[in-house]
Amino acid sequence: MNNCQNSEEDRNFITDTIKSIKRINTDHIESKENLEQIIQDFVCNMNEIWFKHLKIINITRHLKS
Repeated sequence: MNNCQNSEEDRNFITDTIKSIKRINTDHIESKENLEQIIQDFVCNMNEIWFKHLKIINITRHLKS
């Protein structure tokens, strides 16, 4: 993938995703429940990041395909 083709929005999304991954603390995974909680927290963070960077596109009848 050519990084020159990435928009600033893409780079911001990737940067926020990497930050979220780096914040994951795996030092104390002692049980399945701990792991499930870590994964659930990550999924919630990714949802927030996704919606933060989501572009809303309004489709109108005048929009070209």
